[in-house]
Amino acid sequence: MAKSINIKNEEAASLVAELTAGTGKGTTELILELLRHEAESRRRFSNLPKRRKRIDAILRRARKKIPKDAPPTGQLIQFDRHGLPR
Repeated sequence: MAKSINIKNEEAASLVAELTAGTGKGTTELILELLRHEAESRRRFSNLPKRRKRIDAILRRARKKIPKDAPPTGQLIQFDRHGLPR
């Protein structure tokens, strides 16, 4: 069932007109694309704590594989005064 949306804000209406003219997309297509993008961004943001836990677990496993007598990372690669590896 199709619903209609009324835009009662001049700036919003102007931005929609600018974007439809610039992209060649219709208002419905443009707004749908923007809404999908915003919804996806919010979904990704809501998964951040879970992703952070997974990254931390990966880092812990990787750190366990580094030998105790390994040199600090700053000593592994030397750089010249231009920032290039020696």
